[in-house]
Amino acid sequence: MKRLLIDIDKLLDNKDYSDKIECEYLYHPNENKGYISLIEIAEFAAYCRQCKHSHCVDACPKEALERTEQGTIKRYNMRCVGCKSCILACPFGTIFPEAINYVTSKCDYCLNQLSENPDYIPLCVKTAPDGCFQITEIEKEDPENNIFFAGKYLAIKTYNWRFKEEKI
Repeated sequence: MKRLLIDIDKLLDNKDYSDKIECEYLYHPNENKGYISLIEIAEFAAYCRQCKHSHCVDACPKEALERTEQGTIKRYNMRCVGCKSCILACPFGTIFPEAINYVTSKCDYCLNQLSENPDYIPLCVKTAPDGCFQITEIEKEDPENNIFFAGKYLAIKTYNWRFKEEKI
């Protein structure tokens, strides 16, 4: 299955990336920056420790955070009031405002274009510096190469604390 792969480490090495990455999705507001929601999802999935007892979920007064059946934490942007209770409650300090932006537009992964033309390359992939974004065939997670899934169509390449601890 083709997935969008975001290399977080490469992205962080290119500090001026926000001026270069473009998105063609019509419904993304404010200068069409749809990649911001992708970065939010990727960073949160990679850095959140997915605690068994999620203090961030308990601390949220508006039930904007929820533990899913898969064990991951999901954020509902429209419920969030920006009180930052979750940030204060996180014992590992992995929830921070830069990782969880208040963004309501969602990436559609250019699925329509890819279904019509399998060789299609989305604009974010074309404009991201140094291969930070790629459309590639990935069938399963690859912890040895730091590739993890965040949903059905998004893969993330970054260091992940869970697999580092297992090797120690």
